[in-house]
Amino acid sequence: MKKHPPAAPAATHQEFTDPALKMAVRIPSPPPLLDELNRLLDDPNAGMEDIGAVVQTDAGLTAGLFRTLAKPMYGLRRPPETVAQAISIVGLKTVAEMVKGLSLEAAIYGESKFYPWFWDRANDIARYARTIAWKQRSVCNLFPEHAQLAALFMDCGVPILIQHIEKYEYAFITANGYIWPDVLSEDAKFMTDHAVVGYMAARHWKMPGYVCQAVRWHHDPVNVDDQAATLVAILQTAQHIYNVRSMKDDSEWPRFESRALEEIGVAKEGLKEFEEDIAERAGEH
Repeated sequence: MKKHPPAAPAATHQEFTDPALKMAVRIPSPPPLLDELNRLLDDPNAGMEDIGAVVQTDAGLTAGLFRTLAKPMYGLRRPPETVAQAISIVGLKTVAEMVKGLSLEAAIYGESKFYPWFWDRANDIARYARTIAWKQRSVCNLFPEHAQLAALFMDCGVPILIQHIEKYEYAFITANGYIWPDVLSEDAKFMTDHAVVGYMAARHWKMPGYVCQAVRWHHDPVNVDDQAATLVAILQTAQHIYNVRSMKDDSEWPRFESRALEEIGVAKEGLKEFEEDIAERAGEH
């Protein structure tokens, strides 16, 4: 199993409440680096060197960025040596969203082996979501980077809740490692809602509104009148592809299949071929 960097020790938290939860939840705050990054992204006079300098103030984050860009899916002959060079190769938006995703992973971490397992799964689904958004861009018309971030935030409520409710983790543990259980049943058992927690985290991290909404409603059939409908469909399809490729339980998919595929412009009879193409484009090996 791949290893990930531990959470930043200086991470701060903010407490949130919601009627769907029986308790207040402490959600990690985004690092100050992200505020400065967002400021520079909005500054037309900021250059790649300025943005690169901000990112490189966090050595662990920079190393994570370089490791990510070294993966086969990016097709780089050799990884970049500086963040500014990375921006010039794959683009500012891609690097910025990678930094946000890596920051989220570092902020929601712990001693248990659950955390690397969870983030491996989340990153796999995120790659599929990003690839679906790119491949179906003429139909979906949304940023692939947003699909990737939505997939990372989608289930982040789970590890946050585990940090509040120790027994919440038990359903994920088996003698042979971790599994993804019926999380909605676990939510009901503990009178909580991981999708609501993920939504609060996405809002706290200042994600676009439709990304937050997609995180909130990713366990519901696509509502075609919702601004986030297409993104919800992408998330559901990405999770389905992950389950199929990893031979995991996929019992939720029949509830979503028809409307999700219609929303992203994929015919049901062509789904298997679509799944294989997405897996290949996402750099599955």
